Amino acid sequence: LPDASSVSLNAKSVLVFNKNSWKNNREVELQGEAFFKVAKGSSFNVITETGTVKVYGTQFNVKQRNNYFEVICYEGLVGVTHNSIETKLKPGDSFLIIDGKTIAKEKENRTMPSWLNNASTFRSLPYKTVIAEFERQYNVQVTLLGIDSNQLFSGSFAHDNIELALKSITLPLHATYSKSNNTITLRGE
Repeated sequence: LPDASSVSLNAKSVLVFNKNSWKNNREVELQGEAFFKVAKGSSFNVITETGTVKVYGTQFNVKQRNNYFEVICYEGLVGVTHNSIETKLKPGDSFLIIDGKTIAKEKENRTMPSWLNNASTFRSLPYKTVIAEFERQYNVQVTLLGIDSNQLFSGSFAHDNIELALKSITLPLHATYSKSNNTITLRGE
């Protein structure tokens, strides 16, 4: 960004900002997921469909997907405004809304999001969010047969090996998979 802050974007994510008016209007619009490292002394807003994140010089991750909104603070202080209510996040704090419901999460102990190291990690999240991320990372369509997409899943998958990734998301459920072109079918027991 123009103030030497940096942003890393995850798969199928878009960040928009106006370079010309940055000094007076410091805001970015985000669709998808991004990790921000904000230069000290700089504050700006990250605007998403679900909520606005106010930045006070920090490191944080914002994920805005279909019916999923999550902000994790890794360093500094972040303010998340959702439905006109601001929640302040300190390092290790997170803010998560799935399908319109606020979800309590335990403290984050990593220093940065796993996707920066080519992996997606999930802790007690609905299986449908795991599948949606898998589809984004590998650009495939996944069909579930006999699998409850709302059951909670904890685990991770790599972004650089689809076979290994498929095993990572099916073995814990005792599920099997088959592939045909860009379509993958997961079958429950």
